[in-house]
Amino acid sequence: MPHLGVYTSRGGHIFPYAWRLEGALVLIFFTLTACASRHIVDGFLVDEARGFRIPMLRDGWRQLEVEGTELAFRAEPGGQVAALLVNCEEEQPTALRLLARRLFFGISSKQVVAQNVISLNGTEAVHTLLTGRLQETPVMVSSYVAKAGECAYDLVYVASPEAFQDRLAEFERFAKGWTLTAKGSKLK
Repeated sequence: MPHLGVYTSRGGHIFPYAWRLEGALVLIFFTLTACASRHIVDGFLVDEARGFRIPMLRDGWRQLEVEGTELAFRAEPGGQVAALLVNCEEEQPTALRLLARRLFFGISSKQVVAQNVISLNGTEAVHTLLTGRLQETPVMVSSYVAKAGECAYDLVYVASPEAFQDRLAEFERFAKGWTLTAKGSKLK
């Protein structure tokens, strides 16, 4: 970006805080670029920069803003949570099972009910079903962890054991609707 300076009509130079304005403009530019690469098309969130699309949950699901997630929903009523987490910033371990294991930090008394490698729309993924305790509350978790390039994708469903089955089918459609796209593609 060229150096920002402001000149007055009388030939004076106003500069003292122009560097702050320049920094703010750069930040706004990057923010707008990131937002432009994410949009909703026919009920799908499309992220062109990270190269994926995923269906939005509706009918009794409220979208949440949760730090660290790309997309998160809470079922009303019921309180079940479904989320997509994407990490493209650090080198990812090569084994999917290691990626899946790190997803469950913070859950105590974990018991893996089932874990298997599957194909999630042509991308290898690990599906894990487990029980445990989250802040002393019993939970059941269904997750899919996939890796493509430098990015790891975590699709997670968390619910109380009593309410777990109530919205599981909707989460499965959400998770199985996730697909990789070509980065930079203009899906509309």
